[in-house]
Amino acid sequence: MFELTIAFRYLIPRKKSLSTALVSLLSVVVISLVVWLVLVFLSVTTGIERNWLQKLTSLHAPLRLTPTEYYYNSYYYQADVLSSASDYSLKTIGEKAASLRSDPYSDSLDAELPRNWPSPERHRDGQLRDPVKETLSLLNELKLDYQDYEISGALLRLTLSHPTGMAGSGSTLSQMSYLLSFMDRNPRFGSLILPPSIEDLNSMLKSGEGQIESILLNSHINEVCVSSLNPGLIPENVELIAFVHPQTPNEALIPLDRETKVPNGWQMGHLSRKGPLWQWTSNFGKIIEKPSLRTLQPLALLVNRLIAAPELSNVQLSVKGTLQGIALQNSIRWGDAIVSSATTQIKFDQLPKLSPPWAFEAAGRCYLPEPSSAGQPFLLPKSYRDMGVKIGDRGTLNFASIGAASVQEQRIQVQVAAFYDPGLFSMGGRCLIVPKTITRTIHAASQTFSPDGSPTNGISVWNGSHDTDLLKEQIEESLRKAELLPYWKVSTYKDFEFSKELFQQFRSDRTLFLLIALLILLVACCNIISLLVLLVNDKKREIAILQAMGASRRSVAAIFGSCGLIMGALSSVIGTAAAIFTLNHLDVVVGFLSALQGHAAFQPAFFGQTLPNQLSNEALLFVFIATPLLSLLAGLIPALRASRIRPSMALRQE
Repeated sequence: MFELTIAFRYLIPRKKSLSTALVSLLSVVVISLVVWLVLVFLSVTTGIERNWLQKLTSLHAPLRLTPTEYYYNSYYYQADVLSSASDYSLKTIGEKAASLRSDPYSDSLDAELPRNWPSPERHRDGQLRDPVKETLSLLNELKLDYQDYEISGALLRLTLSHPTGMAGSGSTLSQMSYLLSFMDRNPRFGSLILPPSIEDLNSMLKSGEGQIESILLNSHINEVCVSSLNPGLIPENVELIAFVHPQTPNEALIPLDRETKVPNGWQMGHLSRKGPLWQWTSNFGKIIEKPSLRTLQPLALLVNRLIAAPELSNVQLSVKGTLQGIALQNSIRWGDAIVSSATTQIKFDQLPKLSPPWAFEAAGRCYLPEPSSAGQPFLLPKSYRDMGVKIGDRGTLNFASIGAASVQEQRIQVQVAAFYDPGLFSMGGRCLIVPKTITRTIHAASQTFSPDGSPTNGISVWNGSHDTDLLKEQIEESLRKAELLPYWKVSTYKDFEFSKELFQQFRSDRTLFLLIALLILLVACCNIISLLVLLVNDKKREIAILQAMGASRRSVAAIFGSCGLIMGALSSVIGTAAAIFTLNHLDVVVGFLSALQGHAAFQPAFFGQTLPNQLSNEALLFVFIATPLLSLLAGLIPALRASRIRPSMALRQE
């Protein structure tokens, strides 16, 4: 306590020791800047890695069990080829789990087993070992969320109903794609589903085919735009500026404001209604019995209430708005209205009475809309939106069916049900989420191989609150005890073929920056050596007096060592406060950097719409351990020098 008191007194700036005070201030500022930089950089990079990991595990699960060669070479898997009960075709894990019989082979019905056929593995009671059902039973005992998945491939041919760009209506989009079976039990997949856009909503309404009621029931339309006006919208005895063409006297063109210039060839006048009759006033008066009213630009109307109907033309809208400063309010039929503002619901607390025609989440589980005559519903990556694809667009999945004598092309009718965010991984932009019936149909027709080495069939396991690595060890131990481990390979997201290199690079970058940060901190803390050397020279007389009064060399060294420790701790606190302030206003910093460069400083495709701004606990721990420790080590050199001062020599010099 004595040493700390002296150390605090020495570090307080005084007028007589201005040079020491300036060096002390400079040292604290430099170390604080380094601490600030380390905390901000590590917090942002850790947040980006966490976001990418969340997207990866939302689509693919953080842990998976995949069959090994031992599984594929076993009698349990190969028996289906010779079994009439299995239609002489190999089965997926999901089909094995749903099968009533572990051994489909029948001695009386099926051909004799070849001599080199693998021998069946049986339990002590003689029953065939069923690695799929027994493994699923173990996962149930561990109370884990799991589901089997299947990957296949096909050629997607999609007809665009309302494409963008130069292509006309009816353009076709073709692309070879991966097909991943839809995992409705995935507790995290709902966060990846994107709500329908305004363009999707208008496209579905125009080609609703009996789904109008479900579309309107599961969306809230806030505003519509109309070009043809219902005469009942305009109040009586109110004059509107309108344009009439001599060749079409019963058609009035109404501008949105009164300052609009008259189009060439049109006459400007005033239009007013009295009962069912309309008065057109210009250089001459004229009665228009049944006018056709159009606006020069689309007119936005707020929707108060909406009455759904099976046919879009019968839908009633209670709307209000303004036209040339005149308030409009009435009920209109949908007619040519186009939705300009709306919100759609994709998350429900429980299953809705009438399901929407898009993918949704209810009670923590994801659902696809029911198949229709248009085809099986499926999900596309969000990049397809930029190509002009809309929800409701139809197409086919084409694949080859290998027969005994020929190869035939098979087609499955499909319809876009939603878009999802695939993240940044290699398969993401080409991975379609489809019902299991599609992947199993393609699997039965021909075997699929993944070019990046990803297993095409396996079991996805979600870890909940468990640590992924510990859960992997727990599952492996359970499989080992049940003698099932040879059948399965248990891997985490760190070992996935499409993400392994990315996360390895993340870890390497973080380790490299920590080493660089440690070196920068070491250099910054070297300023403390200069400060304390000056301080020791300035305090020689006081050191001698302390030693003459009985202070030991250890106490003298502790005084100046404490000076370095205090400066390091103070710099850590200041740097942390600055880092927290910066992270809380990170959007302002990013905006400034973007304005400085003339383009986006961080691309949203890689980093998301906003950078993570949560302070990293690991970085904070590193700073509050490394900075005071390095500062203490830097202060030991002057401290040892101060402890070797001889009182007699110091006092004689004074």
